[in-house]
Amino acid sequence: MATGRFSMPARETSPMPQFSVVMPVYNKARTLSKSLACIYGQTCRDFELIVVNDGSTDGSLELLAHEEALGRLCLLHRDVPGAGGYAACNHGARFASGRWLVFFDPDDLLLFDHLSRFADAIAQHPGIQLFVNGYQWMGTHYRSSVGKGIAKGVMTRRQALAAYARCDFIHMNGTCIRRERYQALGGFPADHHGRDSDVTFILRALCGLDAIHYDNTVTSLWLMEHEAPVKREALPSTQHPSVEVREACEAGLSRCERYYLRAATNRKILAWAVKKKCQQLPVARDLASLRLGAMRAAQLYQAISLLLPRPWFERMHLATRG
Repeated sequence: MATGRFSMPARETSPMPQFSVVMPVYNKARTLSKSLACIYGQTCRDFELIVVNDGSTDGSLELLAHEEALGRLCLLHRDVPGAGGYAACNHGARFASGRWLVFFDPDDLLLFDHLSRFADAIAQHPGIQLFVNGYQWMGTHYRSSVGKGIAKGVMTRRQALAAYARCDFIHMNGTCIRRERYQALGGFPADHHGRDSDVTFILRALCGLDAIHYDNTVTSLWLMEHEAPVKREALPSTQHPSVEVREACEAGLSRCERYYLRAATNRKILAWAVKKKCQQLPVARDLASLRLGAMRAAQLYQAISLLLPRPWFERMHLATRG
């Protein structure tokens, strides 16, 4: 059961904010204070913060209730936590009043200019409905920016799909989407066992938009040490959810766009299959769902390695990673 409770003024007497920052929270007491602080510290102040408590039991709710009492956020509640926080994001978005939706995982951090860079880009390109800022992976002993070599500015559908076929240059922490477009897409698919529903959403958005805007300036930090436990659990036996997007969307794309969509789904299918193989799960269905015409040489090598007995696969996989 999902409910809402607001501590801020009624919407009828409040101006519509430019941004609604939606944050799902399930047992994040250890990182929540830092995550809230980086939202409060944004130089752009034209936003509302909507936090969805997803059945927390570790003290997160008490901290959020205190922030709600101070009028700093809108607090919503769900009784049953959903894997990956996707259902909580959808719930929060239904209560949003901002023109633009920004999602944020409380495991991670935002830099002070995250919203202001979105605001500047929106002012310059009012017809665009999806804006993307750069992000950085942060591990215990390493860091890595994603999207190196991708040009800043407006990207056509073909360019965006081609970039996503190369790498995950889009992370949901680094996106800003017009609320009406999010609603038209139906929000995040809240099934898939909490796995890669953000990938499904991103691919559907890229296929449905003529253009997006990309700013390669890093404004969010994905802290890998806090990665949710669901990501480390056994994968389901189903195919990667991007296969559904490919089947649903490729008919409406140009020949070149279809190629890049297939290449993007190949990349995701193979990453999914490697994890399943490491967990001693069958990968035959995954390999069958690949589109050979959009395979790169390195991906073909990876696909062949997945056909080998597990000891040989592990040796090849470790050699590739090394």
